[in-house]
Order: sequence, then C-alpha cells, then structure tokens
Amino acid sequence: MVERLKYLRFLTWCGPVFLAVFIVFWGILGHTIPPVPADLPAKDIGDMFRAEANGIRIGMGMAMMFAVFYLLWGLALAKIVEIGIEKDNNVLSTLAVWGAGLTVVPLMCSCVFWLAGAYRPEVLDDTILQLLYDMGWLMIDMCFWVTSVQMIALGMAFIQDPRREPLIPKWMAWYGIWVGVSFVAELLMPYFKGGIFARQGTLNFWIEFFVWFFWIVGLTTYMVSALRRLEAEARGATSTERAQAGEGVGKVAGATL
Repeated sequence: MVERLKYLRFLTWCGPVFLAVFIVFWGILGHTIPPVPADLPAKDIGDMFRAEANGIRIGMGMAMMFAVFYLLWGLALAKIVEIGIEKDNNVLSTLAVWGAGLTVVPLMCSCVFWLAGAYRPEVLDDTILQLLYDMGWLMIDMCFWVTSVQMIALGMAFIQDPRREPLIPKWMAWYGIWVGVSFVAELLMPYFKGGIFARQGTLNFWIEFFVWFFWIVGLTTYMVSALRRLEAEARGATSTERAQAGEGVGKVAGATL
C-alpha cells in the first residue's frame, strides 16, 4: 500500500498553491476580489476593462493555468478516503474526484469570459463588457453544486472513519458538509444587484467564498498528518506480512527436513 501513497504528498500541496494563485491573479489582478458591484453602470465596468486590460489578461491566464491544481488536490483527498477509509467501496471517493474535477470547469470558463472582455475592450460596447463580467460571476457562482457534491461526499466519508482518532477530525467533516450545503444561498444571487445576496454582498462573496478557502487550508493541514499515519500503517502492515511470510517459509522448511 506504500506504493499507492507515492504521489499524494506532492498532490496535497497543490491545494494551497491553487488558492494562493487564485487570490493573487484571479482575485487581485483579475478584479474579482472584491467583485465589481453588480449595480454599477455599464460604463464603469467598461472603463475598468479598458484601464486594467493587461492585468486582467495576466490574472485570468494564470488562473486558468493553475485551476487544474484544485483537481490534483481533490484527487489526493479522494485517495486518502479510498485507501484509508473506504477500502473496497469507493463510491464516496469517486464522487469526490468528480466534484473536484467538475469544479475546475466553471472556474476556467468564467476566466474565459473575463479574458474575452480584456482581449479587445477598446472596440467593445460597455453593455457587452458588462455582460461578459456578469456571465463570469453567474457561472462561477451558480455551478456551486459540483463543489458541494465533493464536500458532502468527503464529509460523509470522514465521519465513517472507524479509528479512535480519525484521519480527519469529525468537526472538519461536518464543517465541509455545512459549507457544501450553505452554497444553496448562491441561488439568490441572480435576483439581487445590491445588498448581502448580490455578487459583492456579505453573504454571497465575503462569507461563502472565504469559508470555502478556510476549508481548503484546514483540510490540507490535516491531509499532511493523515498521509503520515497512512504511511506508518502501511509500513506496519508490510512488516507484519513479511514476518508472517517468513514464519510460513520456516515451517515449510522444517516440515521438509
């Protein structure tokens, strides 16, 4: 089983790398942290694209390149579940991999919309630039359920860990389930251009996005220790198997003599 854990330590750190890149490039350079308010006139959004075109191009290009790191991190999580908890029944770990992979799709597609706005903003009408910015946020917010599937599946798996000291604490499992379910609040976003439910609002952005960020950071911390424990368990099992195999060979040799 040690061989099955071979690449997981590297994949574990893809999560923090993804998060750091997205905060700097997608968020700051791409002008999505904080979001441009939905109630701004189209001219203001058009002026933003024209003034910040190069920054948005760099930000969204880098964000698209590193978005796949979320899948790699999600794969490491799913493998910890499959190897350490599920054993033969891999339904929850499979759901977690699919959820992580499908999360990357709206992330990348929303970047394409914003990148398209920055590609030739000087010839595009303000309303078109406003539409592209809106489309990016609608996609990234309204496709939340694929991430919820990942978070809920992982939470359910971690809760079932039979160890006296589970690989991932139960409170972290329940936290992930709660965050995944709480994303349902994103359904209110298309009905508001101002207030807490708008894309720049307290609930929609400042709470929902940052509880997800904390989930990534918190889980990564526990993943490192979980991998150490799985490696120790694997080495223990290997030593036992070798001892048993050696004892069996000795018995056979003795019987032959």
